[in-house]
Amino acid sequence: MINTVSCTPDEAKDLINGLRRLKISFMLWGATGVGKSETVRQLAQDLNAELRDIRLCQKLPSDIGGLPALDHKTKQTVFYPPAFLDARTDKKNVILFFDEISLAPEDTRSAVLGILEERRQGKVEIPDNWIIVAAGNRPEDLANARGLGAAANRRLLHIVIEPQLEATLAYFIKIGVIPEVLAFLKVFPQHLSGEESARSQKHELYPRPASWKKVSDIFKELRKAERRVKHLAIAGIIGDSVAAEFMLLAEEIKNMKSVDELLEIQSKTPARIGKYLPDTINGLYALSFAIATSASSDTAIQLLELINRFDEQKDARFAGLPMRDLQTMAGSLLLDKAWKSGWKVENSNAFWRYNEKRENVSGNKTVSAINVVAAVA
Repeated sequence: MINTVSCTPDEAKDLINGLRRLKISFMLWGATGVGKSETVRQLAQDLNAELRDIRLCQKLPSDIGGLPALDHKTKQTVFYPPAFLDARTDKKNVILFFDEISLAPEDTRSAVLGILEERRQGKVEIPDNWIIVAAGNRPEDLANARGLGAAANRRLLHIVIEPQLEATLAYFIKIGVIPEVLAFLKVFPQHLSGEESARSQKHELYPRPASWKKVSDIFKELRKAERRVKHLAIAGIIGDSVAAEFMLLAEEIKNMKSVDELLEIQSKTPARIGKYLPDTINGLYALSFAIATSASSDTAIQLLELINRFDEQKDARFAGLPMRDLQTMAGSLLLDKAWKSGWKVENSNAFWRYNEKRENVSGNKTVSAINVVAAVA
């Protein structure tokens, strides 16, 4: 058991980046699909670094330690180092990433541990500006996964990544995952990672954070296809039972107005906007996420005004729905994206109207939009 504090992928990335100058080797632990490899890829992108990805389950010890060759001049055996240790690069930084170390053959793993512990392989020293990261599954994550041993554990900085709903949703919004997936995970957070239930039922297919990006891509590609075709494809990623639940939600919200259509209605007949808003919790979650994912600098203020109308709906259809809570969530998502993107919305009437609503929910002071923006900054 790796007895450390678990964190989100973004926290892991920030930790590695913050400590990279100390020449520490990092070990990422977590279940399959939790975001270990993606964390390293994002870090390489952020640092404009060359990522050298070595999948250890496919490597022999000689692939790590180098191949022997005869030096005819000295009549001695020398080792030609592997290409991934070549110091020549066009990038300022290099990330040396040893993935799937817990599934590697024992001899291969032993060869890698020397690099992780000593930052060298034979006579080849790892440059100071290189970041060394390994990743693998804990024994409790995967039946055939193995630990590294006490000696290696003492020399590495261990990071355990666990899926966390809000952090995952924020990342999914950033990369354009469809609102149907975002709404489904908000309503059914237990399906963000279904590994434990899959084990108890001996299911091979189950949802995990990385699989929801695939579901999003499949749904985009098959949006005009028949329901049966979509279901078959999605079930092949996350299993039949969760796919059936997802398809029910997707069917429920498929006929709701798009964000662009709602903005057009708002610009022409704002008093009638309530007629076109979804009147189910699933639909309103989907709309809230659709607003955040589709927002741009040109539409942010109009979208904030649309959000302001959530709690103004008097129709009986909305009577049992948490419209103010949904308004707060949708506004926070939009303002978070606006601030990070540098969009100027805080001088608009829509922003101040939203801020006033947040300060007067149920007659009590709440976290205002100003504080939300300040926190993001």
